[in-house]
Amino acid sequence: MASGLVRRRVLTDHLLFQLTLALVVIGVVMVYDSSYARAIDLKGDGFQFLRKQAVYAVVGLAAMIGMIRYGYWRLRQLAVPLVIGSLVLLVAVYIPHVGMRLNGASRWIDLKFFQFQPSELAKLALIIYLAGLLARAVDGRTMDIRNFADGLMPPLVVLGLLVLLIEREPDLGTAAVVFLTSMTMLFLAGARKTHLLGILAAGGSLMLLLSMMHGFRGDRLKTYLNPTADIRGKGYQTAHGILAVGSGGLRGVGFGAGREKYYLPEANTDFIFATIAEETGLLGSLTVVTLLFLTGWRGFVIARRTRDTFGAMLASGIAAMISWQAIINVGVVTGTIPATGVPLPFISFGGTSLILTLASIGILLNIAQHPEGRRAEAAAPRTTGEPSDRRRVSG
Repeated sequence: MASGLVRRRVLTDHLLFQLTLALVVIGVVMVYDSSYARAIDLKGDGFQFLRKQAVYAVVGLAAMIGMIRYGYWRLRQLAVPLVIGSLVLLVAVYIPHVGMRLNGASRWIDLKFFQFQPSELAKLALIIYLAGLLARAVDGRTMDIRNFADGLMPPLVVLGLLVLLIEREPDLGTAAVVFLTSMTMLFLAGARKTHLLGILAAGGSLMLLLSMMHGFRGDRLKTYLNPTADIRGKGYQTAHGILAVGSGGLRGVGFGAGREKYYLPEANTDFIFATIAEETGLLGSLTVVTLLFLTGWRGFVIARRTRDTFGAMLASGIAAMISWQAIINVGVVTGTIPATGVPLPFISFGGTSLILTLASIGILLNIAQHPEGRRAEAAAPRTTGEPSDRRRVSG
């Protein structure tokens, strides 16, 4: 058996697996619903976004299954190469004929058949890197996370580089997700609250200062403070998003009957929750939010049950990433926070985000199967094909 592949085991977290499948199905359906009219206008083919999202879902589910069978402890050895690779790719988006610029943003690498978004890989790479680093701190080896200079500084340097490169694309939403996820991991690893509060204050101030260098972000802040001031201009998308959410009522206007998706420029991506709210109402919106909440909750439950420190920190990071991303997306669509581009996990149209999110779920499921990490592999029988190879790991 190839190195890194774990022996077949019974899936131990059926709830997380079922939640994931439910969210993916909802995503494929809602991408079709929210993009059908736009797709016809663009190329006369109402199914083009549906086909792409279905392919992304299949590839993502394959990645998830692959990660279920891959010993997550092996990722620790890949942490540094993944971070370095992410940094290189985040710079490559600015290289002519390599990077792709769209709507004033340089966030993609054009692979001809696929538009790859390096910031999505950077999120997962940083989580793996921090999990390995913080595991040593929690286990009391080589570093003290409660010491700012010797403990917190190394992860903060890497975090700062990634956040700065992502923010400059510009992509403040993803930068915020990366920053908040990292702060959650540092908190769970035992960093001093005074240090974290200082980092949050400094990081927030710096990101606000950098944001002012892009005039459109100042306009978004003004729109947030007064959504009706310029509903035909700078506040157009925010106003129509809030209108869609408010139009849904309790049960919604009916599947496919929503009107605001015809006006929202990002109806099938960052603002897909607006269509969900309009067409399925408060009941449908709460269903989606509950599914996302339960997914994040299962991640933290897996982390709590995992006896391997690296696995616990890795599970916590993935759960935090999904949770913060969902919170920011729903907050933007409902007008609770200023507008910023963040996809709704599992549901928004987009290949890189969906594939890597599903791969992350595969890592979570693998951690649930092997709560003792590398020791589980060492204790497993060496022969294959016997009933003992299929025994269930408790946890």
